[in-house]
Amino acid sequence: MNNINSVSFDFDGVLIDSKPAMEVAWKSVQYEFNIKNSFTEYQKYIGLPFKNILMKLKINPELFTSISNHYFIKTSENKKLIKLNPYTYEILKWLNSRKILTSIVTSKDKIRTIELVEFFNLNINLVVTPELTQRGKPFADPILYTNRVLNTQTKNTLFIGDMRSDMLCAKNSKCKYLHYMNGYGSNELITYGGLIYSIYEIKEYLLNF
Repeated sequence: MNNINSVSFDFDGVLIDSKPAMEVAWKSVQYEFNIKNSFTEYQKYIGLPFKNILMKLKINPELFTSISNHYFIKTSENKKLIKLNPYTYEILKWLNSRKILTSIVTSKDKIRTIELVEFFNLNINLVVTPELTQRGKPFADPILYTNRVLNTQTKNTLFIGDMRSDMLCAKNSKCKYLHYMNGYGSNELITYGGLIYSIYEIKEYLLNF
């Protein structure tokens, strides 16, 4: 365990279950903007920045700003639908007790991420959002940025994700990786790192590393 001094987490699907709030917000977008793409289609791209999702869904770019503003207002209004995943508080407390630095590496924008970190009172050393790096996941940039700010190295970093973009980000940065199988990307092909079914398994992994 002495070799790992930094643990990074994806946010949606790993530390929190925000899908109920996403679904309410997206259905509101469908109604307000006459969008035909269902939430089932939308959720295939969870993990990408919101505007990238709109691009994948082939929505008119002229609507991007209006849709984004509407969607984010609705997710904020419905944040009480968002739940912490089991053992989130426990594993963060344990990592802190071991003086292991923690960070959130997410494709969610800064305003919404900070709002939820404060809402759930999460004890995190650093929050990395798309505004801070030139390229987001699956590129290595977010992990490399985290290492620079926390003064750590990728070889001593463990990243916990639940989407293929998370796995590729870890692989491209050459950090350690665990894929959370109860997140949003359990059906995706994982060819790098290991698998966990509970956030608390991070403790066992680190103690046996």
